[in-house]
Amino acid sequence: MGRPVVHLYTICWDEADMLGFFFRHYDPWVDCFVVYDDGSADGSLEILRAHPRVELRRFERRVAESFVLSHQAMQDEAWKESRGQADWVVITAIDEHLHLRGRGMADYLAEQGRRGTTLIPALGFDMHAAAMPDDHGLLVERVTRGRPRPAFNKLSLFDPNAIRETGFGPGRHAARPLGHLRLPERDEVMLWHYKHLGFERNADREASQAVRLGTLDRQRGYGQHYLQGRAALRQFWDVMESEGRDLAAMDFDPARAAAQPLWWRAPGFAPAPAPAPAPAPAAAPTVSVLVKCYNHAPYVGQTIKSLLAQSFQDFEIVVTDDGSTDGTAEVVRGFDDPRIRLARLPTNQGISAAMNATIARARGRYLAILNSDDWALPERLQRQVDFLDSHLEVSLVFGLPRPVDDAGRPAAAYNDFDAAFALPDFSRRSWLRRFFYRGNCLCAPTAMIRREAYDAAGAYDVRLTNLQDLDMWIRMLLAGHRIHVLAEAVTAFRIRGQAANASAPRADSLLRTRFETSRILRHFTTLPPAVFEEVFGGEAVEQAEPEAPVPLRIAELARRHPAIEYQHFAVETYFEHARDPAQIARLRVLAGELDAFGSAALGERDSHLARIAGELRNAQGCIAELEQAQAEIAAAAAAYRSTAEALRRGLDEREAEMAAMTARLAERDRELGAMAAGLAARTQGLAAAQAALAAQEHRQAATEVALAAAQEAVSQIRQSTCWRVTAPLRVAGRALPPPLRRALRRVLGAMRRQGIPRLGVSPPAAGTGRLDTARP
Repeated sequence: MGRPVVHLYTICWDEADMLGFFFRHYDPWVDCFVVYDDGSADGSLEILRAHPRVELRRFERRVAESFVLSHQAMQDEAWKESRGQADWVVITAIDEHLHLRGRGMADYLAEQGRRGTTLIPALGFDMHAAAMPDDHGLLVERVTRGRPRPAFNKLSLFDPNAIRETGFGPGRHAARPLGHLRLPERDEVMLWHYKHLGFERNADREASQAVRLGTLDRQRGYGQHYLQGRAALRQFWDVMESEGRDLAAMDFDPARAAAQPLWWRAPGFAPAPAPAPAPAPAAAPTVSVLVKCYNHAPYVGQTIKSLLAQSFQDFEIVVTDDGSTDGTAEVVRGFDDPRIRLARLPTNQGISAAMNATIARARGRYLAILNSDDWALPERLQRQVDFLDSHLEVSLVFGLPRPVDDAGRPAAAYNDFDAAFALPDFSRRSWLRRFFYRGNCLCAPTAMIRREAYDAAGAYDVRLTNLQDLDMWIRMLLAGHRIHVLAEAVTAFRIRGQAANASAPRADSLLRTRFETSRILRHFTTLPPAVFEEVFGGEAVEQAEPEAPVPLRIAELARRHPAIEYQHFAVETYFEHARDPAQIARLRVLAGELDAFGSAALGERDSHLARIAGELRNAQGCIAELEQAQAEIAAAAAAYRSTAEALRRGLDEREAEMAAMTARLAERDRELGAMAAGLAARTQGLAAAQAALAAQEHRQAATEVALAAAQEAVSQIRQSTCWRVTAPLRVAGRALPPPLRRALRRVLGAMRRQGIPRLGVSPPAAGTGRLDTARP
């Protein structure tokens, strides 16, 4: 490639004092200037008409009530006519000078063309001078004092044949280019923005530009800095001048000094170079649903199904798989719907980088956020689209989440998302105060956001992991966009087990949140004084005078907060912005009072640890004593066990003896039982014998009586004459043979039985038992 052909597009309004510097800077390497004039009345038109390479056109407001949106549309479309005619196009403002140190721009562009570079974003610096220089020479040589500004990190230079769309945001402060994207290996080109050349000139020009804003611009907060007034602008100038440095110094390194993050260096921004531009996209849908994924294969199918089932169907689903290893992308590819647009990042690059890559491919005018482990509730898209369509003053509409667990059952959320309804209203003041003092209370997967809000705020900061959403909400508010929350659940928000959510209160996320809070608070130091008064007005700020710079007033508010990250932010802010002796003295006081690094807590911790160490030593002594006592107890226990064993053996022996004795006793009891039975029988027999004996004795007594009577009778008989007369008979009877004697006795016995008395013997007298011997 020889000398490249370069076309430049810009807008002009009363720029007569800048046009000389502008053309002297760009003439050496720009072939054609296409200038849209917006009613200049200061001689600019005459200068433009006199330039041989200027094509002058009239600026038309395509959006009748918005200068900003009309300007944006011109910047997005005008350059496309250079396709096939120019190698490079420049989109810029009259007061923006693209600058490259140490070499000519034409040679640089030729080299980059040979290397295949297609777009060259510029590192932005805000230049300033006390007065507007007189019209000669180059501004990049005469005014070299400035400071980095992220808003001026702009896409200004690119190949119109490789880029399909630029995707500029309002003021060109953001861009989402599409096409064959290839960046230079190193960032060298700078954008030196010469807006602040003389305070009075700057103040007069901003007041005039404020009048040119349209109704829609004011409603949406575009160009709010034009409305801040001279006092606020003076504060801005003071800070700008205090932070400025000489950008022409030998030790100045633009890439190191530039404001970070650089949106074009965010992971996932540029796809791999393609051999040719892709075909133009189909008609853009109303809503782009942004779904970033990382290892959510079990959940992402439900996410997509919930979107396909929505009643509102004019949407696309823009999915970015952030290097998943579990088959998440395969699940997404399983859906056969042309509205699902999947892209994969080769490695996991983090939440913010994946979000930037997703937004870069989105084409809708409303961007709805939905995490790949959540799902949209019925009617979500319809309700939010209807709200944004009917509330043009609102750019961000949120809903409430419905917390669920891994299985989809109701669960408890980590955050209080109802806190938004405790605010007095949804004004910018209320939101910024809430975010400053208490942090985020909005659930990102419930949000639907106008594209212009993202355009104004720029890309997500890839350095943030836990508070990237809060950072974005603050930036959108500061850019003039309004937030509303619907009092209804629109998203099922999954609270995963084992604290798997990025927002779960784990140790790592809590530490990151503290650090990121201290960084995000810096946004409040950039508030124009008028906005500071809007948000914090009427709130007493000790030690800071009302005319003190906003950063110091913010630091005084932050120092009241008990959290360490606020204390650290307060001291750091004073260190960065203290300039006069009183402010520096205040810094010394705060640095000695505020526990910016948690030193007091560390001291208390060390004291507590020392106490614990002492208690530990005492405990160790006690443990040693206990161990000794334990040993003694163990020995005693062993002796006890030995004794117990001996006792057990003795007891066993005793038990055996007792068992034998019991057996013997049982035997003896049986014997005693038998003896008792025998004794009872004997006693019974003895009683019977005694009774028989008594009867015998009675009979004996009776016999004795009878015997006595008989003897008496015998004696009487013997004494009787009969006895004597019969003596011979008795003698004769004794002489009888025994049989005759026995027969005689039987006869006598029978006679007695029949009551026949024997001869000479009378029966006993009644009751006496004696024989009556008186009878003859």
